[in-house]
Amino acid sequence: MQTNSDAFGPVGRMGVTEFIDALPDEFVIVDRDGVVVAANSAWKQFGAENGGAPSGYVGTNYFDICRAADGASSMEANLIATSLEQTLRSGDPFVCEYPCDSPTVKRWFELTATRMMCEGKPFLTIQHRNVTQRHQERDALKRTAVDSNALAALVAGTSDAILTYDLEGRITSWNPAAARLYGYAGDEIIGRSLETLYPADETKRVTWYRDEIIAGRLNDFEAVRVGRDGIAREVWISCAPIRGADGDVVAISNIHRDITELRRAEKARELMSREVIHRAKNMLTIVSAVQRQTARGAATIEEFHDKFGARISALSESTDLLVAGKWEDADLRALVMGHLRPFTSENDARVGLSGPDVRLMPQAVQTLGIALHELATNAMKHGALAYEDGVVHLSWALAQDTEGHALDLSWQETNLAHPPDDTAPGFGSTVLTSLAPSMLGTQARYHVTEEGVHWSIRIEPAHFSLVG
Repeated sequence: MQTNSDAFGPVGRMGVTEFIDALPDEFVIVDRDGVVVAANSAWKQFGAENGGAPSGYVGTNYFDICRAADGASSMEANLIATSLEQTLRSGDPFVCEYPCDSPTVKRWFELTATRMMCEGKPFLTIQHRNVTQRHQERDALKRTAVDSNALAALVAGTSDAILTYDLEGRITSWNPAAARLYGYAGDEIIGRSLETLYPADETKRVTWYRDEIIAGRLNDFEAVRVGRDGIAREVWISCAPIRGADGDVVAISNIHRDITELRRAEKARELMSREVIHRAKNMLTIVSAVQRQTARGAATIEEFHDKFGARISALSESTDLLVAGKWEDADLRALVMGHLRPFTSENDARVGLSGPDVRLMPQAVQTLGIALHELATNAMKHGALAYEDGVVHLSWALAQDTEGHALDLSWQETNLAHPPDDTAPGFGSTVLTSLAPSMLGTQARYHVTEEGVHWSIRIEPAHFSLVG
């Protein structure tokens, strides 16, 4: 059927050259043998700018050009030539993306080939479109997905608690480590205020932390935080603002690391160091007190030398055992007597012991050793062991309110020679009220009055065993 081109006005009279030159993409037409019979201006310009023929290779076999390609894209060029020949034969359109890098720029093109028939002869239209930006964006999305998945895996697998909260202080993300640390599952804590984790005496609100972090004045800090179980934990917190695509801060990130045991160990080491210094300073005082007590009860110089030497030896042995921690376990009664021996005579009527046979684990041996040494030293200096009328009674028994699963130990001292001044507690009271219970994970009570001294501590089952 013949078409009346005049019916379409100027469009109907437009030739092939004018039509393909109007296309922004590089465009060529090849005949059944692959020879280029027409090329648009965009194609010719691209060739001229990239070292090709200014004529756009018109009259040259396009398939041969593809197969002659070398370099990184030679394999793709050969496959394209074969696919184009297949399109000429079958009439099925062919579309592909291929790299076509310049010496300075990485580029990607989309090739679209379509067969058309003219006077019963097949021709092939080939359109090349620069899709470098689309390809880069697609690669960026892939990299973002990989990075996102890697970050998600890192957050999920780390042992540190990682969480985020919005500018109102509401928790927006909560990793598994945070759930383990604080005891809240993600679905029950997300949406709640971060202040859910604050102790009752926290003076700074979440908005204060938010403002300091956004201002860049706060990058990390230590704080006390409380989980579902009500236990206060010392945590090291690393923090940073999270910015949206426009650069505005939209949330705050937190990494929480539990340092409770670390700080407890540091405190114990500090107190132990102070204990060594404290003992060194008191050693001459203790030796002098032992000397005076021994002298009062010795009938002869020889007896004084024997008893005094034995007591000094016992004091030295007790100190060595405590500091070096040589005992794997020890009998509680033997531990008590070992620390009282330097300050008392044999079968001293002032000292009473009562309790079942108990073996102490190493931590309890060292901890109670420190406490007993402190109590005995104070008793020798100004308490019940400073003169003949004093009384020290040390007892231990299974706790009645725990069905026998804990041990209560009590030191009771009466008839003090010089009641100590307890208005300014020193290192001794720190040992008895802080160090000892902290090292054993328990509680202790310490009272000093004019009538006497009372110290008690509960020993949990992990630190002792009954004999028999």
